Amino acid sequence: MENNYKNLNKYEKLAQIQDLHLMKRERSYAAKYLKALWRNDSEIIAEYESFGNSARQLLMNRREYDQHLLFGFADIQFNEYGWLERPQFLDIEHFEFPHRDGWAVSNHITIGRGVNGKWSYGVSYSCNTSGGGYGLGIWGKIFDDRKSCLISALQELMDKLRKVDQDKYTARVLKQAKDLFDTVTGRKVIQLELF
Repeated sequence: MENNYKNLNKYEKLAQIQDLHLMKRERSYAAKYLKALWRNDSEIIAEYESFGNSARQLLMNRREYDQHLLFGFADIQFNEYGWLERPQFLDIEHFEFPHRDGWAVSNHITIGRGVNGKWSYGVSYSCNTSGGGYGLGIWGKIFDDRKSCLISALQELMDKLRKVDQDKYTARVLKQAKDLFDTVTGRKVIQLELF
């Protein structure tokens, strides 16, 4: 049924949309598409249906494309399964905060810039009793410059680590993050050397 979705009549398409369990943020996209179907607005229908081969896919891809545009990613490319390809951020920087020498680093921040100069970040944290995180992507917070993006990422990492049971490894990571935070914000005086 997914391969011939575009060949269905408007009532069959309406029925498929109504069978979806939409998230709150998807409902406005569904409403616009439903309205276009009901009014036979071929321009909006063609736009939406260019994003997928099923009701679920075209709504999710269309919503994701709007997120791409927030970072200036205007190219539309689909993977082999018909889902929108993830855009590649520019000027990606990765900051690691090892909790123990020689161990895998599970506390890190990744920042990147979109085509239009907007920045976002991903953060990962791990400590003795918990952990969490997410990667750099279009669904993250949006910043106008690198500095404010990095400050926000560091603040989030420090906030997460302060909420857990402190041990010497968590304290070590927290200190590294705080030192970088102080350097970026200018709170830490940098010692200059004379020749």
